[in-house]
Amino acid sequence: MMTSCSAATGANLDMQGFGGLDADAKSRYALPLRFTPGVATALVVVGLVLRSPLWLGSMAFVALSGALVPRGMLIDLVYNVGVRHLFGGAPLPSTPKPRQFSYLISTVWLAGSATSFAYGLPLLGFLLGGGVVLGGTILTTTLWCLGSWFYRRGGLGDTRQWQRDRKDSAAA
Repeated sequence: MMTSCSAATGANLDMQGFGGLDADAKSRYALPLRFTPGVATALVVVGLVLRSPLWLGSMAFVALSGALVPRGMLIDLVYNVGVRHLFGGAPLPSTPKPRQFSYLISTVWLAGSATSFAYGLPLLGFLLGGGVVLGGTILTTTLWCLGSWFYRRGGLGDTRQWQRDRKDSAAA
């Protein structure tokens, strides 16, 4: 028997662009969609602790893969090819535009963090990298995505569809 996700979780998934999923699919993906931001956040924390421009720069490329390739975000591939089989999970859906936009923001901030550490500006490196960690932690724990929120509030996507999805989620 499939349990349903909360209205807040459904709304957060809608904001990220997963509004086309029905309630059962949202319930099925609510936990697996936390894998990528959780792993990425942990890896960024390692880069910050090490103050490593190379590590943080590599994470910027990982985030860039999510911004450019909807089915090819490197950490999503790790989940789809390996991790999901350990738990009998379904493959992750393609990354929608709002979430891709969020990856683009993370790419810029991580590249800025890496560059800051490389040029001896650790405070700026911690601020930029820490912003990614904060956003990733919120996304992992609540599925609320700051980058997707910016995408929606900035009118970059079909906000009418998002509004319809929100109404449908509230009615469900």
